Amino acid sequence: MKNPKKHIQVCLFILTLSTILSGFAFARKSLKYTEDRTPSTLNPLYAQDMYSVRITEGIFEGLFGWDKMQRLAPQLATSWKLSKDKKTMTIKLRKGVLWHDGKNFTSKDVVFTIKAMISRRTNLQDRYLAQIINSASVLGKHSLQLHFKKQLRRPRKWLCFKILPAHKFPRGHVRRTQYFSQKPVGTGPFRFVRWTGKKIILKRFKRYWRTPKKESLRGVILQSIPDKGIQAEVLRFGGIDNIVRVRPKDLPLFERSKHVRLYPYTTNSWWYLGLNHRRQLFRDKRVREALMLALDRDTLREATLGDGTTISGPFSPNDPLYNFQVSARSQDLKRARALLKKAGWRRKGGFLYKGPRQLKINLILSKSKRSYRPMVLGIIDQLRKVGVKVKVTWLQHATWRKKIFSQRAFDMTLHIWNFDSLSSIHPLFHSKGSLNYIGYKNKQVDILLKKVAKTTDPVIYKTIFGKLHAILHADLPYLFLWSLTNYSAITARVRNVTIHPFNYFHYIHSWKKVEEE
Repeated sequence: MKNPKKHIQVCLFILTLSTILSGFAFARKSLKYTEDRTPSTLNPLYAQDMYSVRITEGIFEGLFGWDKMQRLAPQLATSWKLSKDKKTMTIKLRKGVLWHDGKNFTSKDVVFTIKAMISRRTNLQDRYLAQIINSASVLGKHSLQLHFKKQLRRPRKWLCFKILPAHKFPRGHVRRTQYFSQKPVGTGPFRFVRWTGKKIILKRFKRYWRTPKKESLRGVILQSIPDKGIQAEVLRFGGIDNIVRVRPKDLPLFERSKHVRLYPYTTNSWWYLGLNHRRQLFRDKRVREALMLALDRDTLREATLGDGTTISGPFSPNDPLYNFQVSARSQDLKRARALLKKAGWRRKGGFLYKGPRQLKINLILSKSKRSYRPMVLGIIDQLRKVGVKVKVTWLQHATWRKKIFSQRAFDMTLHIWNFDSLSSIHPLFHSKGSLNYIGYKNKQVDILLKKVAKTTDPVIYKTIFGKLHAILHADLPYLFLWSLTNYSAITARVRNVTIHPFNYFHYIHSWKKVEEE
């Protein structure tokens, strides 16, 4: 008779070996990519940073998305009909779609998500649907109706938001701090498996409504690596497959590599230095303009970040709302010094004073931007040339967010706004805007933002934004910096890669990974 203990040990060994080999196979056929830091949430409604937006692209889907020509295309919706008065839209949904927990996707989920996005209780930073949708109602299991507050000629562009599963929110409301934000359930090509420290693992959802093709990715593994130099080395030696944004100085390294492909992609994001208008110093427009004229933005960008465009206002040049009639200011140290002098600041020993008070700015930065330190030093050096002293304070990202957006206890900060196709600047610059953390107030801007929210004419819409661009360029609530042309480095084993300009992983369901040739 065989020894039962030995038999059990052998079975356990085989099971363990099988699990290890299976794990190797999964990792080998998955996309391993790196970010500078981990996402703040996996709930797409609260995904404001691009780290969160990118990972949620693989987990969730919207009613509409984009085809590879960047045209609006159905995703979870299959058809739609707009009423003659353009104020009512009837939508039919895709049948046979499952949530990752096996529940059926229905119109109740869509209506629940819309109501959550409209509700003040959800505490979203941008409640843009509240300005557009009057009500949403279920017509059938796979059909619903939307009633708009105004005529909409192209309503689909407002309906690309990600849908949440109503059954995962039994109390009927959505909160930023709910467990769902760490363990999400979607309808997308990949389901959430695990979030451990700086690593997030997704696996292909076997019951996904799109049939997977041969060599489709079996999973997605996000690994946070803050150091860009280490990212480059790990990619070179096969530890990861994808660096989302490559440093300019690393581009030649990957251009020479047979095993890595570079993918240029544009973004709808732009960089700026935010000024706290609650400070008396920054209420003086002459000071704001002097700071702007002190900066040689082209040199700063080219030396540290690479290709891009210096901007004149609050849009990316990739955005159709960008006003190209407004030219970006060039560095003019002589005029900058003259403006500061008119504002009452006098130079003593290389720095500026108004009586006993020195013109000193505290630049508060997140440690997640440590890789931009050379650029920050360049900004400090250029401002010093006109007598402005800058002190830099580096904070942990969570502390930085609290200091800037909650306490609003800062002089200046460096930040990036990432926009989707809606390009809403209302929350940033309206005096009561939810993202107006700088305390900016301009009655003319408020009036124009109110007008643009009511118009249904696309020509008037663009004209108003053109005026807003010109006003904000002149008034300088921020020091507008630049928009970048980014490059991704992806191992040659990953094929069929298409990168969406604003929603990086929108087409990840069709990416493939092949064995080494």
